Amino acid sequence: MFRIIFGDITEVEADVIVNAANTELKHGGGVARAIALKAGKELVEESKKIGFCEIGEVAVTTAGNLKAKKVFHVPTICYKTGRKASLKDIEKAFEKVCELALKFGYKKVATPLLGAGVVGLDEKEVEKVIKKVAEKFEELEIILVKYKKDYRNPT
Repeated sequence: MFRIIFGDITEVEADVIVNAANTELKHGGGVARAIALKAGKELVEESKKIGFCEIGEVAVTTAGNLKAKKVFHVPTICYKTGRKASLKDIEKAFEKVCELALKFGYKKVATPLLGAGVVGLDEKEVEKVIKKVAEKFEELEIILVKYKKDYRNPT
């Protein structure tokens, strides 16, 4: 099942919250910062221990204070090389997110528009990629969370 909601991903109840990260797993801005602030110190410490995750791959940490069991970090940018994720990279990584969710026995995944922030990918194209992958994993409930400041009034 795939659906779209407007809101704050840090408030969504899910087994997994997906984070749009950088390859060094330093959560300094955007959705990554919001997730890290809400999750707390444990997520930041686990990210530091992992240290690096390639674009197209997935790193897993605690969800800390979030209403989730785990955070799956999907790097969309490497600040050292300047490399940014492509739509193909997003597709590959999101498939891994879904495979890992099933492996862990999770059923509900919440994701932002991966790569549509600093990386600059087109929101509608990212949405299509996430929906396409979601259709391959019918046993999962996948929630695409679009951020709006006043998410109670998405107009």
